[in-house]
Amino acid sequence: MMLVALTSTGSAGTQTTPTFRAVAFTFDDLPATRGGLATMQDITNKLLSTLAAEQVPAIGFVNEINLFVPNQTDARTALLEAWLNAGLDLGNHTYSHVAIDRVPFETYRADLIKGETVTRRLLEARGRRLRYFRHTQLRTGPTLEYKAALDALLAERNYRVAPVTVDNSDFVFADVYARAKANGDHDTMARVVEAYVPYMESVFVHFERISREFLGYEVRQVLLLHANELNADHLARLIRVLRARGYRFITLDAALEDRAYALPEAQAARGLSWLHRWMIAKGLPMQAEPVEPAFIQESFNRAQP
Repeated sequence: MMLVALTSTGSAGTQTTPTFRAVAFTFDDLPATRGGLATMQDITNKLLSTLAAEQVPAIGFVNEINLFVPNQTDARTALLEAWLNAGLDLGNHTYSHVAIDRVPFETYRADLIKGETVTRRLLEARGRRLRYFRHTQLRTGPTLEYKAALDALLAERNYRVAPVTVDNSDFVFADVYARAKANGDHDTMARVVEAYVPYMESVFVHFERISREFLGYEVRQVLLLHANELNADHLARLIRVLRARGYRFITLDAALEDRAYALPEAQAARGLSWLHRWMIAKGLPMQAEPVEPAFIQESFNRAQP
């Protein structure tokens, strides 16, 4: 495998074992991936409580379509304010979580701009500004021309892309967990949790190894999670596992100081870790990622329309 040979400071060097590891937590689909107002409030309260107790900084990426429910808009907007009041950051994830591979660029452009209205206002009211954009499904464009147009739009609107190095299928586990919770199926809930945390650790092991082999060191990772019931109920367990692996928890700003994030990235019509994108841009193949247990995937597939 080709070795880019950057050290943790981005200078030329050889492969090293990190003295510490670092990861930035990012959450997609705020205020929450599913549920009514009460569920969204519960998810928000639990996530913020755990992040505060564990002293983990984070940024949440908002789909503003989920704010506009009759007689609930103020209460749902208050959930975003709670993130900001907790000292955390917010970014744009488009208005409606629009699928980039299913719409023309102008439709995606309009949805992106519409998705910043409330979030920008809330940040500016606190003397802050909207800085980050997270691609939906981590898809940066179905063609090179589409990606170039989107990159130009993001630059025009003063966004920085929020990349992801630790991509995963937490949403699959979360779907099975949420359905079990709604049905009062505590056995399945417990089974999902017991599978989820080891799966997430295996994903970290995978991307740590790829980073060492490709870059020569372990990049400051950016973790993608979703604002869902599974993470709200059990985030502390994941944090403990990462602490045991030697991780420190840093802001997205601090993670992106790692010069690896300036490497050329391949255009990707599907959702991929930026580690894969950097490798593909160098002409290297992807490496297969860990997969969820069969019972999780089967339960998830059975529930899909």
